[in-house]
Amino acid sequence: MPFGMQANYSLSFFLMKPIARLLFSLALSTFALSAQAQRFAIKKDLITVDGQPYLRIERGELKEFYISSPQHERLFVVRQMTLQDPLGSATYLEYTFTGLGGPFKDARSLHGHYTKAETPRPLDVFNIVYPTTLARIIYNAHLLKDGALDPQAVVDFAGIYGTPYSKRRDALNQPGVLPPAVVVPVAQ
Repeated sequence: MPFGMQANYSLSFFLMKPIARLLFSLALSTFALSAQAQRFAIKKDLITVDGQPYLRIERGELKEFYISSPQHERLFVVRQMTLQDPLGSATYLEYTFTGLGGPFKDARSLHGHYTKAETPRPLDVFNIVYPTTLARIIYNAHLLKDGALDPQAVVDFAGIYGTPYSKRRDALNQPGVLPPAVVVPVAQ
């Protein structure tokens, strides 16, 4: 402050505008999120979205989830996997699309593998993947359409996410140049 000027401003004057802006922003974002939010509910193994049956999730014994249509037709499997990397470990979800009826008959690669994709594991409470969290991922990716896999959505999902963890695992087991490590932030 230049010499001779007095500071007559109180601390409350400086804090009022930022606090008011923050409260307004929080209220606006809460309203925007609640306007678009879907209501997910689970009863036994049936997941409903806004009261309509969407999919069934059955939990396996080895950290896997079997995803089925509401009519019990198996569509794909999601497994929680861990990559042990020299730079640290990473936990991720591996999606294996086994519901290859109709347009998926030719979706297998030349090696006979199913279409796969891998995503970072969502950060849930107690490091547990909850069925409703998994259902939200599936819903937001539009993988299901009328109780069946949407072929284009599966191709898009697999193309966007790919299999970076499997590629890193393969590279660690083979001599040669390693691709950059896949680092996923883990809550401490």
